[in-house]
Amino acid sequence: MSILKVKEIEKIYDGKIKYRALDGVSFDIDKGEFVAIMGPSGSGKTTLLNCISTIDNFTGGEIIINDKKPHELDDDNLSKFRRQELGFVFQDFNLVNTLTVEENIILPLTLDNVKESIMAERLSRATKLLGIEALLKKRTFEISGGQAQRVAIARAIINEPALLLADEPTGNLDSKAVKDVMELFVSINKKLDTTILMVTHDPYVASFCSRVIFIKDGNLYNEIHSQNNQNEFYGKIMDTLSFLGGGRNEFK
Repeated sequence: MSILKVKEIEKIYDGKIKYRALDGVSFDIDKGEFVAIMGPSGSGKTTLLNCISTIDNFTGGEIIINDKKPHELDDDNLSKFRRQELGFVFQDFNLVNTLTVEENIILPLTLDNVKESIMAERLSRATKLLGIEALLKKRTFEISGGQAQRVAIARAIINEPALLLADEPTGNLDSKAVKDVMELFVSINKKLDTTILMVTHDPYVASFCSRVIFIKDGNLYNEIHSQNNQNEFYGKIMDTLSFLGGGRNEFK
């Protein structure tokens, strides 16, 4: 069953010179997959994620998420769709500093007026999975970057979304925290059967996924699948990036 269907997506930015950021990109993601999007700087990977997440509109094509077309919804229903069908994890965490960790995590449920009993059950499950039960009463400035990203992930999965979207989720973390956070993503993917789509420039981060889609110049360049051997998959990712061309800095 496909949770996400991307069909011939085009994105053209108007200006003195029109710029085609995406040029007919198509792929599907099945329920329970953990997929990364990679490509050189300016390849269109973040634009693609923004279109899928409904942050940005596209010029042509079609995006279907959990059998719905979110870009055809009005503002109120689109906001509801985002809260109930999508989870978001960002590089800079996007936590609300005036709220406690607990209040940050349950914010999507609060906005949807979910019953307190259901809220407490989901909060317990998410925080236990992420190992942050002891942080609930703390403020965001009292916790580390790695802990903050765990809180952001807990908030993203609290609504049990059909699709979890992550934009460079390890970009602000040290190497130890990167490994910890990626192992959490794998755990969420396997234990909750959560479908995850992540943009990253880091081949090590991508090696935790089951599939990597490569974008170049707004086009689908290639995709590779993991055979459950992370070291071998990392090597395949590095080989593909080398064929894409450019130095390491181009994949930031």
